[in-house]
Amino acid sequence: MSCAVSLRSSKADKTVMLIGLLFIGGFASAQGLAGTECPFPACPPFQGAQSAYSNESIGIAPESFSIIGPPLQAVHASVERAPTGFAVDPSLNIYLTYPRNTGPTPSNVVIATNFTGEKPWPNAEIQNCTATQNASTCFINVQNVVLDPSDPHHIMWVVDSGIPVGSMNAIPNGAKIMSFNLSDNGSLIKSYPIPSPLLLDGMNANDLRINNTLGSAGFAFITDESQYGSLIAIDLSTGAAVRRLFNTSVVKADSGYVGSYNGQPVYTWNGTRKSFTHTGADGIALQSGNLYWGVLASRRFYYIPQEILTNFSASDQEVLDAVVFPGDLGSEQAGFTADDKGVVYMTASEQNAIYQVQTQRRYVTEEVNGTPAGGEGLVEPDNYEVKTLVRSGLIQHADSAAVWNGYLYFCTNQLELSPTFQYKNVDKRKGPWYSYRLWIGAGQAV
Repeated sequence: MSCAVSLRSSKADKTVMLIGLLFIGGFASAQGLAGTECPFPACPPFQGAQSAYSNESIGIAPESFSIIGPPLQAVHASVERAPTGFAVDPSLNIYLTYPRNTGPTPSNVVIATNFTGEKPWPNAEIQNCTATQNASTCFINVQNVVLDPSDPHHIMWVVDSGIPVGSMNAIPNGAKIMSFNLSDNGSLIKSYPIPSPLLLDGMNANDLRINNTLGSAGFAFITDESQYGSLIAIDLSTGAAVRRLFNTSVVKADSGYVGSYNGQPVYTWNGTRKSFTHTGADGIALQSGNLYWGVLASRRFYYIPQEILTNFSASDQEVLDAVVFPGDLGSEQAGFTADDKGVVYMTASEQNAIYQVQTQRRYVTEEVNGTPAGGEGLVEPDNYEVKTLVRSGLIQHADSAAVWNGYLYFCTNQLELSPTFQYKNVDKRKGPWYSYRLWIGAGQAV
């Protein structure tokens, strides 16, 4: 079972938390983790703080690192490699992606079969494109999996950067989004290749959200995490797409950006040659009619009305003018997600935390800048107050996140300990890499 073990030093009577997860690898159905009373086979207990600030002493002992928020429950352990993408369906099946950004992986997308077990999803044949296949029908380098907001019982989406191992550019038809039928053994419904003219300058499709209420058949929105950055909008009725905000400050990394991880500055390394991280637009969420995104190599996040991104006739300047900057949020961030109560969640890797911000006034409980709690409409950007939902040493670079039936789920992958960010490219990651959930009392944003 999952536990946090306290060890007491014989020299100094100080408690040192040894974070470890011991698990019992129970089994589920061949299709995944569907369950009843205990929804996940190992069912480890929740662990973490039970109150807002669990530490009785702050700043007077080494263990005064404050643990904030509700406890965490491990729902899956990735034993062999670190995931970046995560989704959970209404039957509580867990899906994970193992991208090929730094090397090959046998399976790009998997479904969990028990606490540590996995199998290729939707099947083994789709996992690796062959030289004779149309790359729009198979996986090149899937980054994330996303449940369809309007039909979560039947449709799952994936976003594939189309960039093979060792390359900096997507191959023809490789960069795409794909929809799959969950009720028909994950059969492919449709693939939407990103048009070749939009792939210039290393466009790197990273994350995806769907809004089925826009247009006649919905729109897909994608973040481009290349050094130039951009947002992609795809009309799902026609497959037409547009690339917006390319090479503007709102999607690009901070120049000379240096982050921090577990108290250590983070650089990019090529052997002994040091440089700086330049990852652009990354996490994405749809909330309150807006599209929210963060720039990973920064502490900035933004939003823009979704409708202007669907207006393909709008000028680039009009789109840029519509961007809203609520301010820095105090951490580098990877994944974003949203709930049905106005909240946007951001995975804050520099703080071992998950942040949240309320966007709808009716859920605001505090006066901010003279604006009383409650009310109607959206929160003014000057009144955005980013708060910490949870902070724990267990959160080692939370990446993709999802909301389902009252819980926030997320995967972790220790990204900053990977070879790219370590001197002489030493891999300091240590598996297993855990995915967790915590109670938030809200549902999936629609």
